[in-house]
Amino acid sequence: MKAFNINVNACVAFLHDGLVLVASWLIAYLLLQPPGGGTASLAFLGWALLIALAAQGALNAALGVYQGIWRYTSLPDVQRIVAGVLAGTGVMLLAFTFMNGPSLTFAHFIIQPLILIFLMGASRIGYRSWKEYTLYGKNGQEGTPVIILGAGDAAVGLVKELSRNQEWRVVALLDDDSHKRNRVLHGVRVLGEINELPRVAQRLKVRHAIVAMPSAPYRVRRRVVEVCKKAGVTAMTVPTFNQITSAKTAHPKIRKVAVEDLMKRESVTLDDAGLHDLLTGKVVMMTGAGGSIGSELCLQIAAYQPSMLILFEQNEFAMYRVEQTLRDSFPELPVANAIGDIKNTLRVNQIMHQYSPAVVFHAAAYKHVPLMEEANAWEAVQNNVLGTYMVARAAIDYGVKKFVFVSTDKAVNPTNVMGATKRLAEMICQALQQTTQIPRFEMVRFGNVLGSAGSVIPKFAEQIERGGPVTVTHPDMVRYFMSIPEAAQLVLQAGCMGLGGEIFVMDMGEPVRILDLANDMIRLSEGSESDIKIIYTGLRPGEKLFEELLADDEHTRPTPHPKLRIAKAREVDPAWLTGLLQWLNQDRLPDDIEVRRDLKRWVPEYVSTVRPKLKSISGGQKTA
Repeated sequence: MKAFNINVNACVAFLHDGLVLVASWLIAYLLLQPPGGGTASLAFLGWALLIALAAQGALNAALGVYQGIWRYTSLPDVQRIVAGVLAGTGVMLLAFTFMNGPSLTFAHFIIQPLILIFLMGASRIGYRSWKEYTLYGKNGQEGTPVIILGAGDAAVGLVKELSRNQEWRVVALLDDDSHKRNRVLHGVRVLGEINELPRVAQRLKVRHAIVAMPSAPYRVRRRVVEVCKKAGVTAMTVPTFNQITSAKTAHPKIRKVAVEDLMKRESVTLDDAGLHDLLTGKVVMMTGAGGSIGSELCLQIAAYQPSMLILFEQNEFAMYRVEQTLRDSFPELPVANAIGDIKNTLRVNQIMHQYSPAVVFHAAAYKHVPLMEEANAWEAVQNNVLGTYMVARAAIDYGVKKFVFVSTDKAVNPTNVMGATKRLAEMICQALQQTTQIPRFEMVRFGNVLGSAGSVIPKFAEQIERGGPVTVTHPDMVRYFMSIPEAAQLVLQAGCMGLGGEIFVMDMGEPVRILDLANDMIRLSEGSESDIKIIYTGLRPGEKLFEELLADDEHTRPTPHPKLRIAKAREVDPAWLTGLLQWLNQDRLPDDIEVRRDLKRWVPEYVSTVRPKLKSISGGQKTA
């Protein structure tokens, strides 16, 4: 039934275009009729029209003129009309050259196609205008007034889509580009610069502003939020501006700006062909599958249709959540749920033997810096270092082709136990790579991910919800931030392009001051900045003011991907592993002081920032 309706619409469009074709020929003929043309000329014109109808109809059909829906007529539809009419005019010009009849002036073949293009285009645009008015026009003055900040492509698409929305009514645009001042976009005028928002919002009685600047840097977006707060308007956004500009959604969902929106960066372009070769039809294993990065990696890997996805996770609730998400999004994908500890050699080997994965992504780790620094240092070593060795050794024994290790920027010149253990895990992969060609070991470093478990953003959100205070360790502390999807995409890309033994470093963009992040979240909240205070708590054990992506003795070289570089780290002697494994497998539990001392021996660049605590002795004296 649906196909029948489409055919009927195409037939109606064909008949309409045939009628306007006849009209265009008659109008042009009457305007340019030579003296004494008479009925003979009209009879000849009738034969010419039959040829024109057949030729023009066939060309229009071939160019897709009848496939368009008049209600959604746009520039590509008009372009197809122009192409079809010009092609038809060329055919008729050739036909008249060989026909024995009254000659037409060259002016006829200029006037007639112009008339035809106008009639075909105007009828379609007129129908669209009438249809949109009947659907949306009556609600044009009923929606909530809103100002759009920005007047680029994203803003144009947003204005166009919101004109069909009963909830919002765009009353003005603001943009810092002076060349756009007083320009009109889809009936909405650009009234001034973004700094003029307080004045414009007060004059137009507007309480909402939509930020439509997806390509603007972080500092610009922060300034826009500050201007919105000063103007007393709520800063809004839409989920993704590419959906707006591509018109994939008829009614974009408007929501409040979140701090993640301020840090949005350009989307990652992936090597789809390479990732298909790596993942499609392969058995893929993910350790730490329930974590922030692990779960996102699972979703992105699933999109490449592996033959099976093995979820290896110690936390059963985290496993349940990612497994349910995969079942909802990819119901046809075979998923194996393996609860287990990466330090358990028997369990790891059992899973590897049972499923024979071709690719392993190793994301399981203890990552919370202060928690791992004191009271849990040896557990961090066991999980992050010994656990990595267990999984990597099993990957060698069971023929895994590719092993991708998710590392961190804290592995560079580490000042904490967590970073030192991650660097040790990198060194294990480097050493193992020198003993085998299969698998190919790849390591990927990146910084903090927005919204991950235990990250600063959820913590700030909870403190703001309680009314403050917001605790910041140091006013000068800076961190690199990246969205979870972007980090996962670049992990996949690194795994695809690595040849074995490389340490990939991600382009983390500009570092962000944690204090600025806290201020942004307060501005975006419902509370008043004067009511929610910020207090400084001082650096916690193992923390440093800034993170590095490369160690001092490393250098990088570019890769074909603009957001990935390869760090050339110092080489590791495979014989070094023997002594390390003896230390890891000792039959006692060393205390934190011993762990930090020994880590210095295995990772020379590690410098602990934790001072030994003083112990009380007799006589009231204290000693370290």
